[in-house]
Amino acid sequence: MIRGEAYVPEEANDVWLSVIGKSLAYLCLKQAEQADPDRMSGVLAKVKFLMGLGLSQDDAAAAAGSTAQSVRVMKIRKRSSSGKKKKKRRTS
Repeated sequence: MIRGEAYVPEEANDVWLSVIGKSLAYLCLKQAEQADPDRMSGVLAKVKFLMGLGLSQDDAAAAAGSTAQSVRVMKIRKRSSSGKKKKKRRTS
């Protein structure tokens, strides 16, 4: 160990890297909202953007100001209202 260099366990590095990554994703979201507010108007658009940056749906929902459960419900409602038909199940 070099003199003056602090020893940090590997687990602590993983935690901090996760925090830094989520913080940068949040800053990117805020910058995208300023650049194109119409495109980032809804929670689903924000979650999709954050998931594109590599966040999980749970983390993306939290950063967008929602919960993972409500995002899941919004996705289901959007899918059902878009006109896509559900596949019929075969009954034997």
